[in-house]
Amino acid sequence: PEPMEAPDPFTLIAPGLRVQLELAPDQRARFVVDFVRRGLSTIWCHLGPERELPDLTVDPRVLTLEVGDQGGLLKVPVMVASVDRAERSDGKVLTVSLKVLSGTIWVQRRKYFRLRHPPLGVTLRPARAASDATAELPARSLNLGGGGLALAVNSGEIHPGDEVEIQLVLANTPPLPARGTVLRVEPGPGVESVLAVQFTDIRESHRDRLVSLIFREQTRRRLTE
Repeated sequence: PEPMEAPDPFTLIAPGLRVQLELAPDQRARFVVDFVRRGLSTIWCHLGPERELPDLTVDPRVLTLEVGDQGGLLKVPVMVASVDRAERSDGKVLTVSLKVLSGTIWVQRRKYFRLRHPPLGVTLRPARAASDATAELPARSLNLGGGGLALAVNSGEIHPGDEVEIQLVLANTPPLPARGTVLRVEPGPGVESVLAVQFTDIRESHRDRLVSLIFREQTRRRLTE
């Protein structure tokens, strides 16, 4: 599907709203919005009181603020502008201000953006040969979405309708296993074939990692254009 135009985050994010800040690919923290200033492109929010707080500091990294509802997920690129920690009798409180950057995207439920040439490694094998280690095929990922991917493989033994088992390898994380169905097989460059694969079995937490990877890489590419 074509990407939907993302709504202005300041029309959705309001005091009292619970939001999620992605600190790392496998680490998220839930904050409560205290107030927003559209003119300053800034959101203030807090976490706590808690016994332990995440290690968050002011730095130039681009993080992702997520706001979800039944219709989809708003992913907002932000930078941490200030951090304040306070000790209370019932625990610790972390207050942060977030500078909102351009590049917000809206991910519809069950619909996903696709990223060309994603930075990840892929291997697959036909499900019928799942126990045969020699059947594993190296592949090149051509594009990636939360619902599936297109990849190039040097094999003519895979056909439309085949079930395949996939290992997705992201930087600094264990491989993410998934299972999919081959929708199309088309000629590729040289002796390669291009497979369009739809995920049929993948953990939602792993799918979330893929969507986060797509968003981070899209943001990085925009900033370097």
